[in-house]
Amino acid sequence: MSAFPVPSRAGMLPARSETCIAAEKDMSGQSVQYEVSDRIVTITIDNPPVNAVSSPVLKALNAAFDRAEQEAQARCIIFTGAGERAFCAGGDLRAESDFGTPESSRAFRQLGRQTLNRIEHCKLPVISALHGYCIGGGTALGWVCDIRLAADNTVFRAADAYLGMLPSWGMGLTRLPRFVGRNRALDILLLGENFDAQTAFDMGLVTKVVPRADLMQEARRMAARIATASPTAIRATREAVAENLRRGWDDMVQVEETLCEMMFAHPDAIEGPRAFSEKREARYGS
Repeated sequence: MSAFPVPSRAGMLPARSETCIAAEKDMSGQSVQYEVSDRIVTITIDNPPVNAVSSPVLKALNAAFDRAEQEAQARCIIFTGAGERAFCAGGDLRAESDFGTPESSRAFRQLGRQTLNRIEHCKLPVISALHGYCIGGGTALGWVCDIRLAADNTVFRAADAYLGMLPSWGMGLTRLPRFVGRNRALDILLLGENFDAQTAFDMGLVTKVVPRADLMQEARRMAARIATASPTAIRATREAVAENLRRGWDDMVQVEETLCEMMFAHPDAIEGPRAFSEKREARYGS
């Protein structure tokens, strides 16, 4: 769901998830941890040993992002994985209910796509704090975020073909070629080999590489900086970039003008220059 009115077209993104009530029940099992501090929400996959995701975990993630949007003072989300072994090692292949039949596999694929769209179109910007194994669906969850911070021990792999599967959440076959280009996408998907954080940085898949011990401190620093910007301008920027993946040049000119008309009529467009002139921190609205 778009945060701002933009010109409509056929095939727009699916509406945001309606899984809130069921997912809140799943969250009671602690597969997803939720914390709010200093205008920053931290959402953590906590499903030992390697934070693999099943349908209940994905529903809990959707619920956590729903909840974060209701935090009146929140300005940014940090999304990470608990423990030291993995951010997320992908889909939990032990969950027969997700892979046992064509119908259950289709439902799991749809939930995965829904979750990526939910993160990409969250009202709050999302920083992924990646570490350890980031495999399969874990790469999709991490790479879809607005800012992607990787610890120096992060290991990426997208080897679905070696499990007799295809990437199916809207990352490997859709977003990834747009992120890194045809050739690099094929290198990643056809070889299915491990690659490290520096290689991911060189391809533009991660924003920055930091020592593992500094990961959350740097994520919080980035989130604190984003929290000082106009939340309306941040949302409009993210909306435009997300639309750019899906539209042509002429459509994007219209999207840009629609968002600029909104932004330059917004009080934040007065408060920002005034605060700069007065050499003080801007006081932006929600």
